[in-house]
Amino acid sequence: MREFAAVIISFSVIPILIKRKMPIGIAICICAGSMALLSGLTMGSILGVIVDIFTDFNKLQQFIVILEVGILGRLLGRYKIIDRVIQYLTRIVRSNRIILMFIPALVGFLQVPGGAIISAPFVDRLGGEANITKSKRAIINVVFRHISMHIMPYSIGFLLIASIAPEISIYKIIGLNSIFVVFYVIMSYFFYIQEVELVKGPPQIDVLPNLINLLKYTAPVYASVLLNLIFGVPFYIGMLVNILIVYLLNPSKKFGLDMLRSVNVNVLYSLFGVLIIQGIVRQMDSLTAFFSLVFSNPNTILIGIAGASLFFDFITGYRATSIGVVVPLLLTLPISENRLLLYTHMTFVWGFLGYFFSPLHLCQLFTCDFLGIAVHDLYKHYYKFFFSLVGFLVLTYFLLGIWLV
Repeated sequence: MREFAAVIISFSVIPILIKRKMPIGIAICICAGSMALLSGLTMGSILGVIVDIFTDFNKLQQFIVILEVGILGRLLGRYKIIDRVIQYLTRIVRSNRIILMFIPALVGFLQVPGGAIISAPFVDRLGGEANITKSKRAIINVVFRHISMHIMPYSIGFLLIASIAPEISIYKIIGLNSIFVVFYVIMSYFFYIQEVELVKGPPQIDVLPNLINLLKYTAPVYASVLLNLIFGVPFYIGMLVNILIVYLLNPSKKFGLDMLRSVNVNVLYSLFGVLIIQGIVRQMDSLTAFFSLVFSNPNTILIGIAGASLFFDFITGYRATSIGVVVPLLLTLPISENRLLLYTHMTFVWGFLGYFFSPLHLCQLFTCDFLGIAVHDLYKHYYKFFFSLVGFLVLTYFLLGIWLV
């Protein structure tokens, strides 16, 4: 009972701290510290969790990649590379609907916390020209910005899975996530894009040169993925290639200084806090016994995974929390490799729903602030979208369960 109370109280502190303008990374670290103290762990156990983080090379790699991703995202914004990508994109694509979807989706590949603020001005301008309400503009910006989160191997969710459970294939998870992404995009189009009046841009000119330039300026996003897929180059090395490409596109004398200015320490705090929480939960015998009981029962495991994943990511507004808590518990179950793959996928997508619809979701908060609207204005347009995703996830769980045995 004490361990359950420690978890609930500790996670309940996060929304309070964030409302007081505390960075999410620091808030998660405070949550981890309070959970350790309230659950009655000894100082030796707590130090053991911390030492394990800094002596595990897989986990250290994730810190390096997170640091590199943050630097890359800010450099792409600082050197106006995203602006150039959009410039060449609009010369190739004529449909305003496709551009409305593509711009926030492209920015999503930067993997920068609160990155929707980068695409918000473009979506606001295009949405204004199409007479879309500001609430719908905000939703379009946030919805399409999060597509990449399910398919980019260096997003925080995949990095954490690779750290906690290296035996799980990231690319197999991406394959399962792609099924969800297809439905997610279709429903997003149906609810938010279909009503946009279709406007064709000017005739296409010089398509091939513009396409080549588009591929050139998007190379800092996809180069590391190709290196990993083709040659097996680790992401912490591949991300250096991405950053090198940015330099080659913009050989500035101040590049090194700009890299230092682009370091986002708060994201490192977030990962550190989640890893501590994961280590603490593994030492909570009563809590792990309860979840093991729920997860080991075929009749309750979906409810357990969905409920826990929704709760942890909704209350923190942080994408990786549920993965850090639930996946280690799944690893203790006597299940096949395919079942572990299915349950990890379910943890990923159900946690995403909790994070996406959380009132603490930074992309949502920043977008609404830019557009000058209240966050609660979005929720009256969300409910159909939310229930369609929930229904689809329940259906895919049973369908995939037939295959992944």
